[in-house]
Amino acid sequence: MSGLPGNLAEEFIIPARHGRAFKVKKGQTFRIHQVDGKQVGDCVFYNANDYKEWWHCGQSWAINVICGTGTSKSFKYFYSKPPRENIMMTVVDDTCGNHWGNMGGRCSTRLYQLRDSIESGHRSCQENLTEALAPYGISGDEVFDIFNVFMNVDLHEDGGFTIKPTEVDSEDYIDIRAEMDILAAVSACPADTSPTNSGKSAPLGIKIFH
Repeated sequence: MSGLPGNLAEEFIIPARHGRAFKVKKGQTFRIHQVDGKQVGDCVFYNANDYKEWWHCGQSWAINVICGTGTSKSFKYFYSKPPRENIMMTVVDDTCGNHWGNMGGRCSTRLYQLRDSIESGHRSCQENLTEALAPYGISGDEVFDIFNVFMNVDLHEDGGFTIKPTEVDSEDYIDIRAEMDILAAVSACPADTSPTNSGKSAPLGIKIFH
C-alpha cells in the first residue's frame, strides 16, 4: 500500500446493485475501492476516443502469463483486443491481489434463469453496464469482456471453477493508471444467490487522481 497516487480530481459512490460509467484521461489513475467490504465489481473498458478498441480479457491474461507479469488472479497490464493489443491500463497498486481476470463473463438475466430459476426482476451486471453505457451510445450488444474485480474464484485441474466469497474488507482497493483516454463502466455486482458477495450487495467507491 503506497497511499494516494496523486491529487484527487473526482470521487463518487456506485450504489449497491447498480452501475456507472466514467472517463479517465491518459496519465490519470483511478481507484476502485471497497465501501462496506465484501463487494465484487464487474468492469468494462474502452478507448474513449474509439469504442472499437476495448479491453480483451483472454489476450490480457495470456500475454501477462507468457511475459511473467501476472496470472488469472492478478496481472499488471490490460491489453486491448487483437489486432491492436495496446496496453490500455497498468495496475500500480493492489491491496487485494485476488480477482477473476481470465473469464470475461458477468451475471445476466439468462444466468439467473438457468442457475436460480429466477425468470425476471433480478438486476444483473449486464443490465447495470448497459444502462451506464447507454448515454455514450454503447448498446448491450457492445458490452464486451468483463474484469471481475475483487472476485474470488478457484480454478480446478479439470477445467471447472468454484466461486467463493470475496476476501476483501472495507480498506481494500486497486489503483489503475490509464495509458490512453479510457471510458470505464463499473457495476456493483447484485449477485445475492451465489457466494460472490457473501450473499448480499454493497456499494463500491471510485476515486480519480491526476
